[in-house]
Amino acid sequence: MEKTKKRPPYASSGIADATLDLLRRTAPKKIDTKMIVDNKITTSTNAFTATDLLKWFGVIDEVGNVEEKLIQNFKLSGEEKEKFIKKMIEDAYSDLFEKVNLLEAKKDDVINYFVINHKFGLAQARYAAALFLHLCYKYNIPVAEELKKKTHTGTKKTKKSVDNQNNQKKENKTKSLNIPILDNISSESKVVSGEVLIEIRGASGLYFPFVLLPCRDF
Repeated sequence: MEKTKKRPPYASSGIADATLDLLRRTAPKKIDTKMIVDNKITTSTNAFTATDLLKWFGVIDEVGNVEEKLIQNFKLSGEEKEKFIKKMIEDAYSDLFEKVNLLEAKKDDVINYFVINHKFGLAQARYAAALFLHLCYKYNIPVAEELKKKTHTGTKKTKKSVDNQNNQKKENKTKSLNIPILDNISSESKVVSGEVLIEIRGASGLYFPFVLLPCRDF
């Protein structure tokens, strides 16, 4: 089978998504590493991972010439486009689907597939597995629950998740300094003779007074 002779891609999920989106936005006759870099998809060092992805899916040949009939399908919208890309993934990885039961597999099973069948080193195999599982996740290809964990590496963080992470970091830092987290803290300010007295009171007799002196001209 011709596609099994090609090198399976191991681009990051971000590079893969941006590369496929490039096909939606443009109609090139040829795609090479220079075009990948010019479109700011990735650096020149990693651009080959994007072209390898397109070769694996049969979008371009070995020298970068575009398969025009195939690329036109990337202009589709909605369910039709998703069905097209899903079928493309299933065809490209047909040997993996045949040899690994993805509904019962563990992540190591997918990694080992690339080691055994494509002679990848362990690091390469992990990247290839991560990309494959990301594509399955994004295009709704059924896999075991175990394989859904930490596969979608390109997801944007919501403001809520970022705030939660920042709060967690602050809490961890506070714990590492052995500073107690105090509840029921209240504050009060008073102005006395031009000076501002700020009082902070809390549980267990906590009391911090601060005096702010008025600004003076020098």
